[in-house]
Amino acid sequence: MARANFKQSLYKGKGKSFDYDREAFKAFQDQAPEGRYIFEVAKVKKSKTRKQTETIFGHMIKSTVEQAEEQCIGVDDLLVYLIDGRIPKGVGITKDFLHELMYVICPTTNADGKRVTLSKMDTIQAADLFERFRNTMAGIGIVIADPDPNWKEK
Repeated sequence: MARANFKQSLYKGKGKSFDYDREAFKAFQDQAPEGRYIFEVAKVKKSKTRKQTETIFGHMIKSTVEQAEEQCIGVDDLLVYLIDGRIPKGVGITKDFLHELMYVICPTTNADGKRVTLSKMDTIQAADLFERFRNTMAGIGIVIADPDPNWKEK
């Protein structure tokens, strides 16, 4: 089946031309259906540092655990909310539980369709994961504030 879309990250080093997967582009070009295409190249914002990513997601997990404890929301409450199933009762929400759950309820994949963890995500993927997790928790009454609301101006 012919694909009509192609997406790839490019990298340009100082004094060098763009580096991209030429074979993948050639494969796309060879099988693309006839028609008009638009190529757009845009510079992305600088990726967050590993420390910034750890801070943001540390805040997200910590906020969720603290509010779950304050509101007496346990694993059973959260999972019933998420899947409305029969879940064991009386187990508190922990950092480790949320870390694993985050990847299950908010899966993120790379260009090959393989799941990726935070250490392999780019800024856009990490921001999207944060928003999806935050929106999911809001439904059960846990409000996770933006840890850096002015990041776009930096």
